[in-house]
Amino acid sequence: FYFPDGFMWGAGSSAYQTEGNNFNCDWYVWERKSPFFIEVPAGKATNAYEMYDTDAELAKDINLTHYRFSIEWSRIEPQKDVWDEDAIAHYRNVINSLKERGITPIITLHHFTNPLWVLNPEEGTSDLGGWTSKDTVDEFVEYAKKIAEEFGRDVDWYLTINEPIILVISGYLYGLFPPGEINFTTRGIYEKVYPVMKNLIEAHARAYEVIKETDAWDGDGDGVSANVGLPETIAFYEPADPSDPGDVAATTRMERFYDFNLYDSLTIYGFDENLDGTPDDVRQEWQGKVDFIGVNYYNHWYVVDVPGLPPPISALPCVSMRGFDISTFLRDCPTITGERSNLGYEIYPEGIYHIIKKLYRRYKLPILITENGVATTSGEKRARVIVRHLLWVKKLVQEGIPVLGYIYWSLTDNWEWGTFEPRFGLYSVDYEHNFQRSLNRGGEIFKEIASCNCLPGWVIDKYGQQ
Repeated sequence: FYFPDGFMWGAGSSAYQTEGNNFNCDWYVWERKSPFFIEVPAGKATNAYEMYDTDAELAKDINLTHYRFSIEWSRIEPQKDVWDEDAIAHYRNVINSLKERGITPIITLHHFTNPLWVLNPEEGTSDLGGWTSKDTVDEFVEYAKKIAEEFGRDVDWYLTINEPIILVISGYLYGLFPPGEINFTTRGIYEKVYPVMKNLIEAHARAYEVIKETDAWDGDGDGVSANVGLPETIAFYEPADPSDPGDVAATTRMERFYDFNLYDSLTIYGFDENLDGTPDDVRQEWQGKVDFIGVNYYNHWYVVDVPGLPPPISALPCVSMRGFDISTFLRDCPTITGERSNLGYEIYPEGIYHIIKKLYRRYKLPILITENGVATTSGEKRARVIVRHLLWVKKLVQEGIPVLGYIYWSLTDNWEWGTFEPRFGLYSVDYEHNFQRSLNRGGEIFKEIASCNCLPGWVIDKYGQQ
């Protein structure tokens, strides 16, 4: 099976997880004070700040057409309204290194981390107020404009904010990310969580506008100067008990909260606060401010109705991840019998088909798979996961769904927000021997696929069995 001409084959990374020695952002402070999940600090991570040329060559060696990476806001603007020319020159070198090898850069402007002058998790410090503040929205838009001015001649693909829903729920609902706020009450959701979500949506919408206005250069010659989207983590939700109306309704609420509210706000629907299917807040200035849907797909969650939890969600997914299994506290969570990743979540390739089909029916926009991957030390398992997901992508393409490409997470192993143990890379990293990268079996199979823009029969036969 051949994918359409121009199908994007890529891999991804993020700055804080790979670059190393980023001392000027909120996560550097957070990983030293947070009691949650932080086993080891990022340190030099994978040393990618120094080894970007090596990584570009690795991407070329497996015939990638695109490489997604993030630019670290705290390096570009270490102090408010102060631009660091050395950092700008560095990222220009990263972009040039890719383009010299025929690889199209996809840049992410914000991948979870903030400059300390925007958000400092240390108690008693002064900062801009993080994403609770409209000032942060204004400053992010200025930063987006600077990026478009500096790199627009060579960059045509922009991702504004990575996984806004994760940023919101981890930072402002459950307290797992900076600033560590816990607002798991109805009042907290309406007065803190939702305002932060809306600030992030507004930041994207305004950044979209300023990038479109500023970047007038067609860097890759396709007739479009700037394609702007944002990647959201989209899970495939199903009721824990399909015969229970409560679980069915809870699944719909969960889906609206996590999967739909972001893109509803940017298209023709609007923000649905009480999750009843009717938008409560429609902002005309947000409408149409996205060129494609960015899908980060990893998870298949069964949902249980929990009336005792604060409205409007009043539900929980049967989460099993990083040693925590909520099914021990919930009734009727189905037993997972299939494969799991090393992070503990179920590997469910079919879910990518269902969610992308649902998103396309709802929004009628092209889809770019901006992340999909698996945490495992087995290259064979990685190869199997990639091929099994791509078989479902193949089905989408055959049905006429405009899937633009597939970006595997990640090019190399990285620091996974508190630990180096989850290994996602097409290239394995030896942290004890100068960060040496070595292609694993998953990377070899991905190279075969990217090289022919196809799923070879022998690859399907060996790795595509369900």
